[in-house]
Amino acid sequence: MPPSEQSLSSAGANDLAQERIRFRAQVQDCLPGSSHLLARRLHDLLRTALRDGAFGSGKLPSEAELMTQYQASRDVVREALDLLRHDGLIERRRGVGTVPVRTEYLVSGALPPEGRSLEEHLALGRISPRLLHWAWVPAPEVIAEHLDGISLGDDCLCIEYVLLLDRRPIALFTNYLRAPEAARVDLTTFRDDFYSLLRAGGINFTAFDIGLQAARADDHAAALLHVLPGEPVLLLEQTIRNRDGQAIDYALGTCRSEMQLRIGAIPRIDLTGALPR
Repeated sequence: MPPSEQSLSSAGANDLAQERIRFRAQVQDCLPGSSHLLARRLHDLLRTALRDGAFGSGKLPSEAELMTQYQASRDVVREALDLLRHDGLIERRRGVGTVPVRTEYLVSGALPPEGRSLEEHLALGRISPRLLHWAWVPAPEVIAEHLDGISLGDDCLCIEYVLLLDRRPIALFTNYLRAPEAARVDLTTFRDDFYSLLRAGGINFTAFDIGLQAARADDHAAALLHVLPGEPVLLLEQTIRNRDGQAIDYALGTCRSEMQLRIGAIPRIDLTGALPR
């Protein structure tokens, strides 16, 4: 290689090395310090305690009590409490202290057992639907791909509703039910929850697939869920299956951020067995 080309190559390598050093420094500047990490961990612990009802309807422990209980400095405790205030979970009231101001709900991801409604299964309060739309529609391509035994344009029943908990909106769902099952459900029996609607029609189902994604509420969902546009929400997609494993219903949902879905008894998966040898 001529000397001039060697010099250019060396200069390029030096520039790349310097760029990497600058990038690492920028990343390091973005990383939180140890005290911020401690505050975030304490925030997570207190949020879990709030969701579990550890403080009931009363106030949280004082800063001094939290410092002792969690072996944390006052700055860490105050930052954790500020994070909870930013979440809208607590507020400071003069002469009272720090109190919870928003209820969070831990919801089982399991299907309600046979003979029990979703309301009985969750035991959170009165559950009911506010129906927005009930109509037969030709299956769009994406719906046909998610349901078994139907093709593009085949009839399916579109059911859109707001799920209410003690008359408070907590989730918005749009279900697409394939025709054989849809022919057996009756709008007049839709008074409790979607699972009860299916069972009232004698439709057997035993399992579902579920997917979750964090997002922000659009204007339409925000109005229906009584939240501000842009507030955090949980997007949900669910495929309900019958006893033969066939997908009979596909649903898209938007849940308020107070909802946490707990999915238990997940079997261990041996990923190494699936890797090419």
